[in-house]
Amino acid sequence: MSRLIAAGVGAATAPDPRRNAMALRAFLCQNVAIGSAFGSFGVIVLTFQQQFGVGRGLATLGIALAVLAMGVGSPIAARMIGRIGLRATMMTGVVLSGGGNLMLAFAPNFAVVLLAYALPIGFGLAMFGPFPASVLAARWFQPKPGPAIGFVNMPVLIALVPLMVTPLLTRFGLTGLFVTLAAMHVLLLPFVWGIIDAPDGMVLPAPAARAGAAAGRVLTRPLFWFIATGSGVLHASGIAASSHIVALGIESGLASQPAALLLSVMGTASIAGAFGAGLLCARIGAPATLALIAATTALGWLGLLSVHGLIAMALLTAVLGAGGAGVFPSINVLVGERFGLTAAVRTVGLLGLVTLPFNFGLPPLAGVLHDRTGGYGAVALAIALGCGAITLLFLIMARLPATTAPTAPA
Repeated sequence: MSRLIAAGVGAATAPDPRRNAMALRAFLCQNVAIGSAFGSFGVIVLTFQQQFGVGRGLATLGIALAVLAMGVGSPIAARMIGRIGLRATMMTGVVLSGGGNLMLAFAPNFAVVLLAYALPIGFGLAMFGPFPASVLAARWFQPKPGPAIGFVNMPVLIALVPLMVTPLLTRFGLTGLFVTLAAMHVLLLPFVWGIIDAPDGMVLPAPAARAGAAAGRVLTRPLFWFIATGSGVLHASGIAASSHIVALGIESGLASQPAALLLSVMGTASIAGAFGAGLLCARIGAPATLALIAATTALGWLGLLSVHGLIAMALLTAVLGAGGAGVFPSINVLVGERFGLTAAVRTVGLLGLVTLPFNFGLPPLAGVLHDRTGGYGAVALAIALGCGAITLLFLIMARLPATTAPTAPA
């Protein structure tokens, strides 16, 4: 693992031997967070409908509430990291998310299910999921943290958890499934307890007594809003792809089972995409990496308009999955490069909040556009045009020098 993560990082002076253990802890946290919540949800929607007697729209609301809480909770998690440290923040998140799964295990009605996803699980994910895991990797793998951030964001469990959900549901029902997911959180606690916030000698910022003013300074910088726009469009494009790819495949002539296979292809490709984006950030820089992701996403959507066979669609779906998984690691690196690591935690937390309209707006808008036009042609064209514009945005950014050097880690 050490050789893989260090690839492309350049010559570092006597790297701390503990940093690989920190990367592994961050990797486990991110995977338990995302794998338990998102890896299980798609399989249990129908069971929710049957057990609680709700419609499909209400049954799928839980994960949307978790995403909403993650976005709202990101600035809160950033403040907690500054005040109580990474380890305490991530421990809190694990306990919250694990407790949320216990609520789901014994939920007497669907209102409790929605409450569990919205509060303990959603806020827990913000406190120990991809955001704080990336912060931990960034602190331990300076001066170029891209490969490490890519490694910790590889969503391995999101591909593996669905494989265990159906057997658990069949034998133990929803209660047994969610108790198992809660147990995964308990097993994670010793790893989180071993987290060290930063290497010896690294000076961390003092707790932000004037965090409001500092956040205001970030929000007044045009660069923040350029990054937020690019991040929002690319993240939402990935969510739209995962939400609509099965239906798009069926409309393109695939049977339901091969169409469902496209979603598995996308999930598998995302594992390589996250790590690959980290390596590219170290080689060509974060703006150029994001421009490449935006361009390939645009081409992927345009390609889906003209192909119909399973193999061709699977290849394009893999491109979309890899690109979508590479956005978050690349944005983390870009923020560190352009805002400095002192402000990186706060800035990424704010990005999670301000990009919520993109993440919530684009997937349903894609559905509305599909219904209005009678197909996915207009949807693919609109997303491709948006990603084309974002490609130009990041290409311009790649030619501009960083105005803030990453001198002090967050």
